[in-house]
Amino acid sequence: MEEETLRVQGVLADRVDGEPPVVLGLSATEILIVSVVVGLVCLPAVLLLGALFGALDVALGLTGFLFLVGVYGGSVIFRRLKRGRPLGYYQVRLAILGQRLFGGNRFILRSGVWDVGRTARPTPRPRIGR
Repeated sequence: MEEETLRVQGVLADRVDGEPPVVLGLSATEILIVSVVVGLVCLPAVLLLGALFGALDVALGLTGFLFLVGVYGGSVIFRRLKRGRPLGYYQVRLAILGQRLFGGNRFILRSGVWDVGRTARPTPRPRIGR
């Protein structure tokens, strides 16, 4: 019965080789990346502001709210990066950005005319022995 249903409907998976989307169109790895970045940016900033104004308890409550807003904002950014692109597109773009900022030679970034260094007409070789 299951084989017949699968044969009639075909494979229903959206992305067979990729991680499935879990929350807000993000995979588990992408949620982890967004959460870590938001936590590393949001927590120290809010704690510093709370210490400056003398309201650490309010700052900790605000941290939770800002964390949720940051994860939602990160999901919007990731969805725009992934829309209509193949798997791994934004990872390659991020690696290229890192190469441009910090150097390296993982990707060829030169555009233009490429040749093998030969001329249209080879130069005659000198004859030796005659």
